[in-house]
Amino acid sequence: MNVRPTTLVALGAVALCTVLALALQLWLLGALGSSGSNRDPELVLSAAANTTVESSGAVQGLRFDPLRGAAVAQAAGLTLNASSALALILHTQDVTGNLRLTLGWLTTSDLRRPATATAALAAHADARPVTLLLTGHPRWKETITRIVVALENTGATNAHATLTRAELLPANPAGGSRLLGDAWFASGSTVATPDESANRLLPLAFWLALICISSVAVVALIYRKRPESRAAALRVCSGVLAVAVLILTLLSNRWPGWTVSLGGGLAAALALVLLDRAITLPLSSWPRLMLAAVAAVIAAGLAPLVAAVAFVPAVMLLLGQLPSTSQRALWVRVAGLMALIPAFLLAAVAQGMIPPPSLLSPLIDPTQTLTAVAIRAGGLPGVALGLLAAHRLWPSPATSLRWSNAAVGASVWALTGAVAVLSIPKIAVLATDSSTYIAVFIPALACLALATFPKFQSIAHTVDETVIEPSKSESDLSAQALALLESHGERVQATLARREMGAAHSALAQMQRIASAAHLTALAQLRVALAENDLVSASTAAKQLEASTPLSVADHDALLELAHRTGEHSRVIALAADATQNEGNLRALALAHVLSNAPEKALRALRVWPDERTFAQEIVELHLLSDDLSAAQQALVHTGIGMTEPTGEAYVSRLGMRVQGPQQHADAINSIATWHPQLGPAQAAQGELLLRQGNVAGARARFLLAIKLDTAMWPLRYRVLRIDAESRNATSDAAPDHAFLNSLGA
Repeated sequence: MNVRPTTLVALGAVALCTVLALALQLWLLGALGSSGSNRDPELVLSAAANTTVESSGAVQGLRFDPLRGAAVAQAAGLTLNASSALALILHTQDVTGNLRLTLGWLTTSDLRRPATATAALAAHADARPVTLLLTGHPRWKETITRIVVALENTGATNAHATLTRAELLPANPAGGSRLLGDAWFASGSTVATPDESANRLLPLAFWLALICISSVAVVALIYRKRPESRAAALRVCSGVLAVAVLILTLLSNRWPGWTVSLGGGLAAALALVLLDRAITLPLSSWPRLMLAAVAAVIAAGLAPLVAAVAFVPAVMLLLGQLPSTSQRALWVRVAGLMALIPAFLLAAVAQGMIPPPSLLSPLIDPTQTLTAVAIRAGGLPGVALGLLAAHRLWPSPATSLRWSNAAVGASVWALTGAVAVLSIPKIAVLATDSSTYIAVFIPALACLALATFPKFQSIAHTVDETVIEPSKSESDLSAQALALLESHGERVQATLARREMGAAHSALAQMQRIASAAHLTALAQLRVALAENDLVSASTAAKQLEASTPLSVADHDALLELAHRTGEHSRVIALAADATQNEGNLRALALAHVLSNAPEKALRALRVWPDERTFAQEIVELHLLSDDLSAAQQALVHTGIGMTEPTGEAYVSRLGMRVQGPQQHADAINSIATWHPQLGPAQAAQGELLLRQGNVAGARARFLLAIKLDTAMWPLRYRVLRIDAESRNATSDAAPDHAFLNSLGA
């Protein structure tokens, strides 16, 4: 089976992000340690009354009968490390009424003042574990010496319960995974977080949303410079995430099942999709409208409240199909502004500025209901946030439409209607069952998908497609636009000088949007590419820059730097005449002369600089190439190097070796190179000594080392080229690797 690499990358990203999200949740719970299993506490009767021991049939344990007060059991004589236990699991059954569960404990740091955690215990007849989360409690720490469990009635009715077993959940990955399974997927299990504790157990909805967003981000980061591969990987990633979210949502113990209201929500979503012509279907207009009408009728019959929420979004999608562009834009703009009316109305009522209408009196804070909906339908937030993340990172040409304006307004209205259902009691009572509160959000999710569809439909296969067309040059711009383009060009140059690459890219993107074919844009693109050492992009920008004439001094500077980096020595020499006479350009020109077998021209190029000390050491090296001892001695004075310094001693030995021969200075050169291995002139002296002794390979290696240690030693490249040329003539081998030599830089 042939599996595309993008598919494997997408699957790997989803798996990696799932593992990381799980590790994050376990870390928050403190369950990443290797704590061993704890011995379960043996609860025994306390002195309190109303507690009996029951041992009949299959039921064995403590029977709590809090008729006249709290019924208590305890486990004493413990040496429990609090960090090794995540929660206390109480296996209960035959709970005849709602009870309040109180857990108390004593620590070695405070044996007189007990800590307590309370939770509600709902009535149930079957055997059911109740997990009391202890991690996150401010006083669940150090060593626990005693645990007390108390049950008491919360209402007027008398209730009792049977506790068959108590166990401590270990603080290790296995225990943490069991806790997550009980909280998210186990049916008939109750995980209670005490009011005193910080809730470190993430809701399933938040956990799924974290996986969706991080998976999409990882895939986009891997293929950030390959748009076509990024689009293919994001498609696979989105499909895998959708299936995973659906499965995990169905496995959760709070999913309401496939109800009539959810069927009505899906029918309403289908009607909205059919109304949006951006979705290409093999149907003409009238059949699509007929099918949309049928789906709307089905939605109204199954879930009238959901159909009412989807009515205004459907009208907005129809307005978005108007043939006239101006009319469509006007209606979409007006309808979008009208979406603010409900928010302003609610704000005015809340501030007492206007009397509340009968429909809005009283209003309910919808946050608790929204939280309940998110918990019961954990996949919806994850799908919505993952969709937005994929839309943000989806590759597309700059000219493509990013959003469907009509669908954006429709999604705002759909979300407004869903929140209104949750916050207005007179509307909320119309819900036939609790699943309606989930179904009312399905139209908003469908409209969000329609809003993001235009960008998903367009994919940028190459970077060139991201440039806005038609391309404009300076002659196509107004005076204001040209001034703006020039300001962005100056910003690119300034940010590159400060090594702020993000700001430079931002300014370059603005220049490409204004005039992608402009001379200034090409120059800015060349400068950015050179700053990032992207020679391929730099060559492309250079071709565009040279196509527009005449070239300025700044253009020659940028082109000269590119030619210098790519090793085009003759081009460097040609461009230098019209480039800026600065240190960098002069050094590049001199190096080009040296590598073109003309060191005397390199010497003339450096001598035009007014400050004799700037290139003094390099001039010394150039004189040594031609064995001009008097000129080398005079240039050595301008360097300011002391003759008693190791560098000065190395130059003295190199000069003396040319007069007296290598034997007289061999010991001094070897000593300097041994004691100062990081000194470029010392390694150059060692190379000259080895060359005179006939060790050509050793001399070449020393010259290359000297160039790497001291940038001023670049004239030694001439010696390396001569060695390679003589070796090639002697052995008829291949040409020397000039690219390797050029990579050393001047």
